[in-house]
Amino acid sequence: MRVGIVGAGLAGLSCGRSLKAQGVEAVLFEKSRGVGGRVATRRIDDYIFDTGATSLAPHGMAIDNVLLHELDTSELVAIDKRIDTHAGLRVSMGDSRRLTPRFTYLKGVNTLAKLLAKDLTIHREVAIESIERTPAGYRLNGEAFDAVVVTAPVPQAGLLLWGLQEDRPIANASYRPCLSVLLGYNVPTPERPYWALLDPEQRHPLNWLSVESAKCPGRAPVGCSAFVAQLGPRFSLEHYERPNEEIVATTAGFLAQLYGEEFRHPAVGDVKRWKYSQPDTIADFDAVNPPGSTLILASDGVTGGHTESAFQAGVRAADLLLGHA
Repeated sequence: MRVGIVGAGLAGLSCGRSLKAQGVEAVLFEKSRGVGGRVATRRIDDYIFDTGATSLAPHGMAIDNVLLHELDTSELVAIDKRIDTHAGLRVSMGDSRRLTPRFTYLKGVNTLAKLLAKDLTIHREVAIESIERTPAGYRLNGEAFDAVVVTAPVPQAGLLLWGLQEDRPIANASYRPCLSVLLGYNVPTPERPYWALLDPEQRHPLNWLSVESAKCPGRAPVGCSAFVAQLGPRFSLEHYERPNEEIVATTAGFLAQLYGEEFRHPAVGDVKRWKYSQPDTIADFDAVNPPGSTLILASDGVTGGHTESAFQAGVRAADLLLGHA
């Protein structure tokens, strides 16, 4: 069997790795230069930011054993601070009963994607705009395959299905946008017991704040601090096209309210726009991919938006092709 995989995010990488482990040839096509999708890291000067997923939480799922035992753990870091909550930037202690082990890597969470990609065949900067059905299977970018796994977000996957006149029950899958704001300061990290803040009610524009320099050593120069602020879906949608400098200034104002006026003017600032950040609602994997399918949808839109769920989607797609599902 030869399998073509559209997308080298976490679902695509886990699918390719699972198939390769069983001796199946898998070829991944990724429109970007890098791999990992939202498991992404960016360096600006001497600051390191995880711009999408800011931590990895195995939750006992398929990624657990891979992350902790199968891959290189020399740069894996257990996050030893907690996640607190805020309401209107008023901070409260998080629920310690719901603590979940979380991890990152010294050089950023994208290290996971690079480790998973090792030894896989990946065609980078190749956008798949259509899938051709043939008597023997499918063609992607001129290459023949027995089966295809599409790991792109459901809105993009739906266009590929439409071109094949495939009717799958994916209409109920919907996504939210997210503005991820990267802020680096030449002042020390505030002394707080948490590494992240969450607005559980999603009423404030600041939905999630990752204190990168509290989460992991080396994320900012000595005596400096780094943050990733992820803005809520409504705010992100309404301000998606605003200039970066305006979004950075607005977000820095939130940090100034939390930590003081020295955080109003970052030394470095940028914005990463995630059009399909996470699914608000998902389609059912089994309903979308009945047994015997050779064209499989395995995005987070059929399993859930967290990294461990995306990884699980790729494993389930591989199992379905291998007849283990």
